[in-house]
Amino acid sequence: MGEIAVLTWDGGGNAAVMVAFAASLRECGHSVTVLGPRSLQRTVESLAVSYAELGISPPQDPEQRLVYLSDVAQGSDAMLARLRRLVKRADALVIDCNLSWALESRVARRTVVLVHTALGLYLPVWQSVLDLANERRTMAGMAPLAAAAEAWAWPDLLMVASLAQFDRPLPTESLRPVYIGPVSTKHSPQTGLLAIPSARGHPRVLVSYSTDRLQNSPRRLQTALDAFDGQPVTVLATTSGAFEPNQLRIPANATVLDYLPHDSVMSTVALVVCHAGHGTTMTALTHGVPLVCIPGLGRDQQPIANRVSELGLGIALDREASADTIRDATTTILADQAYDERARAFARRTGRPDGAANATLELLALLDETT
Repeated sequence: MGEIAVLTWDGGGNAAVMVAFAASLRECGHSVTVLGPRSLQRTVESLAVSYAELGISPPQDPEQRLVYLSDVAQGSDAMLARLRRLVKRADALVIDCNLSWALESRVARRTVVLVHTALGLYLPVWQSVLDLANERRTMAGMAPLAAAAEAWAWPDLLMVASLAQFDRPLPTESLRPVYIGPVSTKHSPQTGLLAIPSARGHPRVLVSYSTDRLQNSPRRLQTALDAFDGQPVTVLATTSGAFEPNQLRIPANATVLDYLPHDSVMSTVALVVCHAGHGTTMTALTHGVPLVCIPGLGRDQQPIANRVSELGLGIALDREASADTIRDATTTILADQAYDERARAFARRTGRPDGAANATLELLALLDETT
């Protein structure tokens, strides 16, 4: 394989998928460069992957998130010019599905679009972002961006880092996705995990919200901790690196870490309370663990939470769910063996596909076909 460029933006779960895929390519001996905003540089380079700056770093104010998403989709003339220079010698360009401006540029000999979440669930909610962007473009006298389904249909390969068994049917036959399976984030060994106490006969509940600081806060995690204070469960929670655990009131039956690879503990967990982020949801379900989903700001999180509920794999709550509501949902699932049985049956059907490895194989096959 020759030179591969991976273009992404900093939205939390999407970037984790793109960067893990790039790391998988590098580990297989291929030359790969991640193109993304400066806020991703440290993460990319920590995995010994080459990095080049391109894009917009996220705002500090959650209220600006929708405008930020619109800007991410639209890009700019300067970004397009830089992209052309950076991929001039690339054999393939892998583009995050949200970067409409890059998808429409058609600057690479071979182009792959990677959807980081469940395609059928995500398509309508991302289209609503494009609709907003196009309203702004119309007011500025600019041509509209292509519809998401159209933009994702033309590249040489459309890869979806999700499970077809979880997704909804697609609304159009023009999309021909290849479901590679969830892409797991690469982690270094964490000796601190040895300090996690045993469950002592009580079911263990994992509480984990987003790594995105716009979607995670001490208040949000504190509400979940308060829900379990004094309950017959052992709680393992993580701040996901968004803030320090010392900002929390931690009950006696809880342990809070600032970093926790979900794969390392999921086999010991009876239930996951999370933001319905795609990565966390897929990790839980492929381990046969039911969920309580409390969606955050991510555009796919409400549809994912709803889908978990529809499939009987957990309970979806409102974004502002109280401690009492979280406690009631948790009690319901732990008391009803059917949730556990359905989650385990789902895991048996899907297995645990290695999305990054599958993506690498698909990209290799594409390059072999077109050489």
